[in-house]
Amino acid sequence: MASRRPFDHRLRLKKIPVQFLSGDLTTASAEGNNAAWHCACGAQLVGRCYFQFGDVCHTVCDECGKQFRVLKGPSRSAIQVVEEVTSQPQLSGVR
Repeated sequence: MASRRPFDHRLRLKKIPVQFLSGDLTTASAEGNNAAWHCACGAQLVGRCYFQFGDVCHTVCDECGKQFRVLKGPSRSAIQVVEEVTSQPQLSGVR
């Protein structure tokens, strides 16, 4: 069986909105299902909108504790980042 040579895909970086609970808006840089943005406290954050097997995930800022979720569109790529009310207790030392 012949294997194909790997292709180097060029992913396109795009801007998506970040919505804070305060109502403030900013932008994130997104590529595929990943996004990077700055928290309101200034910390750099990175998140993704899904894991394999349909698992969901969220990002918690280590500096201030704000919780965010990257939302996916129909093509499973990141389309928005939203701050959420923290639903899980913060565990000391767990990242």
